[in-house]
This record gives sequence, C-alpha cells and structure tokens, in this order.
Amino acid sequence: MATATYPERAVSAPANLTTGEAQSPSVERISWSAILAGVTVAVAAQLVLSLLGAGIGFGLVDPLAGDTPSAGSFGIGAGLWWLVSNLLALAAGGYTAAWLAGNTLRFDGMLHGVVTWGVTLLLTFYLLTTALGGLIGGAFTVVGGVTSGAASAAGEGIRAAAPQVAAMTGVTPEQMLEQAKSYLKPANADPAGLTPAAAQQELAMALPKLTAGGDEATQARERIVAIMAAQLQISPSDAAERFDEAQARIAKTADEAMQTAKVAADQTASAASSAAFLGFLALVLGGAAAALGGSFAVQRRVAFIEPIGRNRSVTG
Repeated sequence: MATATYPERAVSAPANLTTGEAQSPSVERISWSAILAGVTVAVAAQLVLSLLGAGIGFGLVDPLAGDTPSAGSFGIGAGLWWLVSNLLALAAGGYTAAWLAGNTLRFDGMLHGVVTWGVTLLLTFYLLTTALGGLIGGAFTVVGGVTSGAASAAGEGIRAAAPQVAAMTGVTPEQMLEQAKSYLKPANADPAGLTPAAAQQELAMALPKLTAGGDEATQARERIVAIMAAQLQISPSDAAERFDEAQARIAKTADEAMQTAKVAADQTASAASSAAFLGFLALVLGGAAAALGGSFAVQRRVAFIEPIGRNRSVTG
C-alpha cells in the first residue's frame, strides 16, 4: 500500500502578538545563561555606580575651606546613593536577563528579573560573609599568635628566675613571701597602730564582705569605720557618717551607670530594628526594580516582534 505524503505547512509568526499572549513553545521558560548575564550586568553596574558615588562623596571633603558636610549628612547621602544605584543596577540586570531569554510573556520576564535579583543577592551576601570571615579569622590568628608568644615569653622568664621553685611547687618566690607575711600579720589589728599602707590593705579586704550581708557585712562595716576613725583622727560617729555618705554616692553612681546602660541598650535595639526594616525595604524594592526591568524588556521585545509578524502575515 502506497504511503501518502503531505507537504509541511509553513508556520508564520502571529499577526498580532501582544504582551501576555502564549509564547512559542520553542522558547524556554527559563534561561540560566540569560540570568547569569543579568547578574553580571547588575554587579558591574553596582560597582560602577558605587565608585561614582565614592568619587562624588570624597570630592565634597574640603578641610581647607572648612565646609565639609557633617558625618550625619554623609551617612544619609551614602545611604540614598546606595539605594538608588542598587535599584538602577538591578533594573538593568533584570532587563538584560529578560531580553536575552527571548521571553514574550510579561510574567516570564518578571520572573527572570526576580531570579536575577535573587542570585545577585546571594552572591553579594556570600562575598560579604567570606570577606568578613577572612578578616575575623586573620584577626584571631594574629591575636592567638601574640597571646601564645606572650605566654611563652612569660613562662621562660619565670622559669629562668626561679627554676627550682617553679619545677617543684609552681609557686613564685613573690607569692611565697606574701603568704609568709600573711602568717605573721595579726588578726583584727588595732586600727590606731596600722600604717597607711596596711590600713588601705585592710579596707580592701573588708570592702568585698559588705556585699555578703548578715553578720559578716556588719562586722566589715564596723571594721572599716574603726580604721577610718583611727587614720583620719575623727570620732567614730563622724567616720560612720562619712562611710554612709560614700556608700550612698557609690550606690547613686551605680544606679546612674545602670540607667545609662539601659538607655544605651534601648537605643541600640531601636537602631538595629530600624536598620533591619530599612534593609528589608531596600531588598524588596530591589526585587521589584529587577521585576520591572524584566517586564520592560518583554514590552520592548513585543514592540519589535509585532510589526515583523504583521509584515509576514501580509506577505504570506
């Protein structure tokens, strides 16, 4: 039986192609090579615009004239420039990816822009974390080397000064001398007979006991007041009054320091929260800019293809 053959029908481009219609099945829905090209354009544009912004910023510094902008103005200007340059770079990257992918569907073009934004974002964070990790690792290496060298040098010095003592007991001669002095020092010595240096040492030993509470804190307070009365040659009541005033000043200073620390912590948390929200907004705007760039690329492609399709339908 003979086999019939039919001539292949020529397929012409659609006569009226508009954005959003079904695109040709021969065009892939995603093109990673186009996305890679978009990422390259976005990163390159960001670097170029960043260098331009740095040049403009450094050009405003004029120490001789004395009209250099303040640090706050520099910070605001740098932040706005980074935001604008980031949006422009991502829009250029999304446009490049959608154009080279050959999409004629606006949604596909926007997705190419969004994927370009995502890859650029991941690449940027990877480079930043890698660089930061390298800096931190290098700093810890240097600090570790310095610490190790200092510990080694200190150990060599101790062993050279007292090799026998260090080898047998691990206690330095200075520590042994201080311990011998503590054995010979009488307990609760008469405050009137203490030298100024000994009185200061007694006060330093008694002050930590004040925080213990109970009888130990009471005994420590009485001991401190007695030493103050003897050394300052004042009555015990005056010494107690001075001690209470000093304790009140210390407590007030501690409360003020605590309040200052709380205020600083609150301001730091607020600043971190604001920075996080601003970063979130900047990233979302970057994704939107890349999607709009991809959509604009599709519109431009359709504007070029539609006249060609009409001409082919007329000539066909």
